[in-house]
Amino acid sequence: MKNILVILFIAFFLSASAQEMNYYNKSWAEIKARAKAEHKYIMVDGYTEWCGWCKVMDKETMVDPKTVEFVNRNFIPVKMDMERGDGLKISRKYNITSYPTFMFFSPDGENVYVAIGYRKPDGFMEELKNSLDNSKHFSAPGFSASIDLEYPQFYMDAFGLNGKRKFPKTEEVTAYLDGQKDLFSEVNWAVMARFQAGEKYKKVFFDNIAKYTKLYGQASVNGKVKMILYSDLQDAYKNKDESKFNGVLAIVDKYVPQEERVEDKEDFTITYYTETKDWVRLAKAVDEQIAKNGYKNTESINSVSWNLYENCDDQSSLKKATGWMAKV
Repeated sequence: MKNILVILFIAFFLSASAQEMNYYNKSWAEIKARAKAEHKYIMVDGYTEWCGWCKVMDKETMVDPKTVEFVNRNFIPVKMDMERGDGLKISRKYNITSYPTFMFFSPDGENVYVAIGYRKPDGFMEELKNSLDNSKHFSAPGFSASIDLEYPQFYMDAFGLNGKRKFPKTEEVTAYLDGQKDLFSEVNWAVMARFQAGEKYKKVFFDNIAKYTKLYGQASVNGKVKMILYSDLQDAYKNKDESKFNGVLAIVDKYVPQEERVEDKEDFTITYYTETKDWVRLAKAVDEQIAKNGYKNTESINSVSWNLYENCDDQSSLKKATGWMAKV
């Protein structure tokens, strides 16, 4: 009987151990050396102590048996605090500012795939499989192998512990870039990707977007495009500048990936008319979106309807909103 209990205990222990992620939390140099030796991909689970969705993923997704088995079999999983140690160096290098961020590196240490944000087990499994699919990989040869790079102090100050970060003024970033000979270097791209640097360097970016994409990958460049869009949109609605707003939509049409354009233009339109309190045009725009796409985004429709109810006196617009909510 004792022998049977011992066997059952061992079996239970092994079963329980199998359900845990085998994180290899060593130095970045040791991680890369192991990946190369075992010819395995590296999965970096980038988190921060204050990231709520990181904690949700830890409790729900990263303990899912299928997820754990797939990760342990196919990757060297690494859990990194992106505000400390090598995690901080990696967040600076790749301009990681949203969490959780999952970075996937080839056995040779090249970053080939990124997934940003919370995922349920099924959604995360899809990302894991994509990260192993060569056809889904991006190339970013502009990034060196080193994580020990020399950045300007204002760049380093913008990373690190939440609440202690310090961000430079646009003039400081512009002055720094004005003194640089190579605007395509890894460090200078990091600065451009992280901060606004005025109209001059926005033009430099768009004039050379193909080269930046070739050097640093589509995802990195898309992030810079979105930063410009949100900044220009804010300027447009603060100044009630219709011309600036149309410029935002033009940038979307020219530089945003095709599969994201429609949704971005709809979101920006709702934001612009809401912030400028142009309730009649807001109702008209949403009505056109519903006619085209149906009632996909019920949360957005509900939010717009509530704004109209609280702020709009135009009976035609309110009638539209009442019709939407009857279906929502």
